[in-house]
Formats: sequence, structure tokens, C-alpha cells
Amino acid sequence: MTMAIQQEITKARLLGLLILITLLLLLLQYYGPQKTLVLGTDAGVRIETIDDRGNGGASIAHLTRDGERFILDCDIVASSYTWPYCEISFILTDDVTGRGIDLSTFTEVELHIHYSQPQDFGIRFQLVNFNPAYANPGDTNSQKYNAIELYDTHIRYPQLIELSHMQVPTWWLSQGKIPPDYWGPEFDDVRGVQIATGERVTPGKYQMIIEHVEFRGKYISDHQLLLVLVSIWTALGLIYFVNTLRKAKLELQSNKQRQMQLESLNKLLNQEQQKLEERLARDPLTGVLNREGLAPVFQQLNPDGTQALLSLIFIDIDHFKRINDQYGHNVGDQVLLVFAQSLSANTRGHDLLARWGGEEFVLACPDTNIENALGLAEKLRRCIEETEWPKGLKVTASFGVAQQMEGESPTDFIGRADKALYVAKAQGRNCVRSSQQPPAQLIAVK
Repeated sequence: MTMAIQQEITKARLLGLLILITLLLLLLQYYGPQKTLVLGTDAGVRIETIDDRGNGGASIAHLTRDGERFILDCDIVASSYTWPYCEISFILTDDVTGRGIDLSTFTEVELHIHYSQPQDFGIRFQLVNFNPAYANPGDTNSQKYNAIELYDTHIRYPQLIELSHMQVPTWWLSQGKIPPDYWGPEFDDVRGVQIATGERVTPGKYQMIIEHVEFRGKYISDHQLLLVLVSIWTALGLIYFVNTLRKAKLELQSNKQRQMQLESLNKLLNQEQQKLEERLARDPLTGVLNREGLAPVFQQLNPDGTQALLSLIFIDIDHFKRINDQYGHNVGDQVLLVFAQSLSANTRGHDLLARWGGEEFVLACPDTNIENALGLAEKLRRCIEETEWPKGLKVTASFGVAQQMEGESPTDFIGRADKALYVAKAQGRNCVRSSQQPPAQLIAVK
């Protein structure tokens, strides 16, 4: 599996995981657990009882506690005040910060409130919210009233209200000259929850029973969740877009580099091929050329097409078999290695040394006539004789020298040089012999 396919599979898995997480968050938002806020006898907040006497009216409200519920007794008295009422208010303001409670993540409220006897008028439920854009901390009437009127509280009990259905009274908007941007309900800083008699209450004595008020909502609002999901998807989209552009740019930039790399690779392959060919053309023990490595030297021609000047020196270690038999092949290999090193160290830079086989070596001398080749062979013979050998051995070598004749084939040329070596060995070894005639007419020359 290629890296590109693995990357695509990884992207698909990440996308699938993100889709799954999104679906799970949406399901949890609509079907998961809800947070609640209950206001009742155990709410732990301050509770106030209010009536219309503060506005010039004569109605009287009295609050008592009956077990786990509140009883609001209300005596509505006709007076000059047009809108008589009795009210219980849960005060949610923090004594230190002065802020209320953020109910913006709550979506509904369940009201366990009713009159002790069915009434023609309703119960008003209000959430008082503070916003510094229009409200004055010292003026409670400047705070926004988010209100709803409940009827038939005996029949529909308890009543479940969507907070989005609550309305802001027109009289309050008109009184405060509130700009249109703030006409809608607000619940981010609720400082009071008020339960009061309805608008069309008539003079008389009434009893309102308040068991509790329960707010329900999500831990984060739908708007917040949507904003988070959109932000995540947008961020990932931007990352993917930027990454795609970056990859495209890098790919465009790498086209030329890839071409250069291919050219470099081809060059490297050619070099490696040359190295391999060179290794194949060399003797693994001594490191000098083998027969195949020496073959090209016999194909050299002058610019005019004539045979180039070339001399061969065949060299054979004298009595090498005795060394192997007496000291073993390991010592024999050491002698061969030292022998090749000694020859290489004392030849010219353009001479080519090759191991012809066993203990026999060939030195090809381009641009060298027979006289110079003989002089070089004699120099090498003395060097071999004077070299220090493993185990204190005394090692000598025999040399056969020949110069290639015009039109002579490589086979005949090599045969003459080899024959000259044979003569050197037959005439006592540790000497140099040459030939300037074909093998059949060879005369040994000292």
C-alpha cells in the first residue's frame, strides 16, 4: 500500500470520525441530559412579597410557607391605582458582584403554580433581566420584563413554557424608549423571577399556591453548539484548503527537482554500473584486474586505425606450489597479495596489471616498445627478489616479454609472451626472457 493511499484512508477515517462526533453532539444536544434550576422553598435565595401599595394602591399580599410550598394570600382592594396586584419575587442577584443568573442556555420552564380556586384571570410569570445598554442599576423599572400570562392553571397543571414564547410588554418598551435592537426577550442576566396575579384581577381575597419553578435547558445553547460546530468545520476546511494549496505548490516546485533527481539517479546508476563492471573486472584477492578487465587493452587502435604500440610482460611466481604445500593456502594468498602490491608499486601509471590465473600475472604496457618493456621487467624482477615476504620466505619470479607485431592477433600476441615466460622458467627461473617472433619460431633471448 502506497503512502498516498494510506494518507487518503487516514483522511477518510478522520472525516468519518468528525461526522460521527458531530452527529453525537447533535443527538446529545436534543436527547441528552439537561441541566435544571429549581426555585422553591429550598432555593436558597432571598424571597420578597410585593403588592400595589408601593404604587399608591391598597392591596395586601402575605406569604406563608406550607411544608414544601409557598402560600400567597392576596387581598385585592379597589383604589385609585389602576392595576392592583400581589406578587412573590425570587431575588437572584449576587450580593458580591450584583449580577443575576444567566438563563440563556435554558430553553423551557415548568411552572407548578395555581390558584386555590379556579379564577377567570390568570397568573403573570416574569423574568426580570438587566442589560447596561438600557437599564439603570438603581431603577428596577428600567430592567426588562420578559413576561407571559398563564390561564386555566387548574386544568393545565403544571404548565410547560418555552422561554422563547415569552414577550416583552409594549408599555415597558414605550416607557423606556427602547431601541428595536433590544425589543426581544433576554435571559443572560436575570435578577428576579416574579409570580403575580393577572391583569384582570377583581377586588377580593385570593390564594395562590407556589410549589416550585423548574428551569430546564442544555449545558450549552443551540446557538453556541452551532457556532462551535461551524467553527470546527470551517477551521478544518481552511486547514484542508491551505494544506491542499501547499501540497500543490510543493508538487509544482518539486517537478523540476524530481527531474533533476531522476537525472542524478541515472547518473548514479551509471556510476554504480561502472563500479560493478569494475568489480567484475578485478581479482577479488589481489584487487588487480582479471582477464576480462585486461581484454579492452588489446582493442586499442591509433587515430589512423593502425595497431597501437603495446608490450606484454607475463610474470610467474617461482615454485609457488611449494609455498602452498609447505605453509598452507593462507600464506599462499598473503604471498599473492604482497606480490601484486609490489608489482603495482613499481610500475608506471598507465601500465595495467592483471592476475592471469593462479600465481601468474600479466602486465600490459601501452606505448612501450620491447626494449623499455625488458628494462621494466628486469626492474620488477629485482624488486620481487628484494621484497620482504611472509614467514621470511625467499620469493622470486620469472618474466616473459613480447611486443605486439603489426597485424598480430591478440591470441598470437599472448601466446608469444607466454612462450617467453615458459622459456624463462625452463632456463632456471628468476630471469627475464623476450620474444619478437611468432610462437612457432620463438628463440629464447637472455
